[in-house]
Amino acid sequence: MNSSLSALFHEAERLDNRSLDTLIANIISLRAQRETPDNQKTEAFLLKKINKSLSIGQIERFKVLNQKRLDETISAEEYAELLILLDKIEKLNVSRLKYLTSLARLRQVTVRELMKQLGISGSLNG
Repeated sequence: MNSSLSALFHEAERLDNRSLDTLIANIISLRAQRETPDNQKTEAFLLKKINKSLSIGQIERFKVLNQKRLDETISAEEYAELLILLDKIEKLNVSRLKYLTSLARLRQVTVRELMKQLGISGSLNG
């Protein structure tokens, strides 16, 4: 211990148990206050990344193209466009899983438990 920590410790030794408990509670509270803003900022960043998706226009276009694919009425040009959208969705899902894993680690829960907390279904979609 450095000299100032040693002096603080010796002062704490002189306290009665009630005062010592109050000091300990205050120190723990101070430590939590120092960590909380960073954790909140990190969580907010991760949640923003987790919730990133295709634009509404891209989602609607994907639905139209996918239905055409199912109906077997899709042109070659439209199919190429669908593949591009599918690639974007896949990349978003990979990214989303990475951020879900980071947030789960931060909250000290499994990814599945985190998804349940966030109301995210088992399938990830753009």
